[in-house]
Amino acid sequence: MHKIIAITQTRRKGNILKRLFPLLLLITLPMLFAAEKGKAPRPSLVVTVPVTKGIINPLQTYVGTLYYDKQSQIASEFEGVVSSLTFREGQKVKKGDVLVRLDSKVLQANIDAKASGLKALKADLTRQERDLDRSKALLERNSISQSNYDQVFYGTEALRAQAAAMKSELKAMQIQLKKNSIIAPYTAVVATRDVEVGEWVGKGATVATLVATDSIEARLNIPARLIDVLRSDRELAATIEGRDVQVTLKSIIPVADAVTRTFPVELDVPKKMGLIEGMRIEVKVPTLKKQESLLVPRDAVIKRFGQTIVFTAIDGKAVMMPVKVIGFKTNMAAISSADLTTQMRVITKGNERVFPNMPVVEKGN
Repeated sequence: MHKIIAITQTRRKGNILKRLFPLLLLITLPMLFAAEKGKAPRPSLVVTVPVTKGIINPLQTYVGTLYYDKQSQIASEFEGVVSSLTFREGQKVKKGDVLVRLDSKVLQANIDAKASGLKALKADLTRQERDLDRSKALLERNSISQSNYDQVFYGTEALRAQAAAMKSELKAMQIQLKKNSIIAPYTAVVATRDVEVGEWVGKGATVATLVATDSIEARLNIPARLIDVLRSDRELAATIEGRDVQVTLKSIIPVADAVTRTFPVELDVPKKMGLIEGMRIEVKVPTLKKQESLLVPRDAVIKRFGQTIVFTAIDGKAVMMPVKVIGFKTNMAAISSADLTTQMRVITKGNERVFPNMPVVEKGN
């Protein structure tokens, strides 16, 4: 038993080392290569700008929830008995996939009978149209009376009308036959299955609920005083399950909660993140309060080693400084930092490829 545990721990350590090896190699390889030649690492060219001060609106965090914004209750357009089901709850279905088939034996028999009746009626109509052609020729030679011709003419028109009506009835029955196979209107995941094989389904009854998992939105409530702030700054910073994202204002529902006096807000969330309805989202919304703060370009603020940081250029080296974002002002980020001052310059371009204490060459902006 101890031997098995030891082997498992060894494998876990090996997997961790495998994941860390590319990062360690990226950091150490340039240094080792330079050390072999007896030279310092080559400096990286970066763009820097000075830290400034300005008045901003601090951010306040509001908590919301993620929802699928495309959800449909799939209903049957006709009544009937369920003959087959091709899906289960939680299954992904594609647009056009058949979900439910209703028993169509009686309907198919009626269609066959109607088609045969239409065929016979068309044969009668063909014979009647030939009689009409002959009657027209006889009328022109005054060989028959006008009343005899009219009888043939209106008899032909009546058969044409019957054939058109029967053809429409047959088409309606064929549409119903097609609708007896209930299909998925778009690619989605089945949230609920509401019928079983052998069950009678009424007209308009729900057979399944589908959700499009690639289309999701966030909903939260905010005080009325911040509505104008949201409208002026439509892109907001947010956190979902520990991941930082940018969300965009989608709509403000103009119906306040009578108890909290807050308004529902809907936000667009980046797609293809593996998000699920019900997840918690924390959205940073600018407040109406004003305060002075350090300002740096948004591009200067990045994530590194699990922290929010900026790189400054000091004595030809990149120095990493943790910061806290407290607000935004157009393309500037308001930050707080114990060590950053307005005399310093932060790296705005090239910061994604530098590491702490790496030599840098500044290109002022």
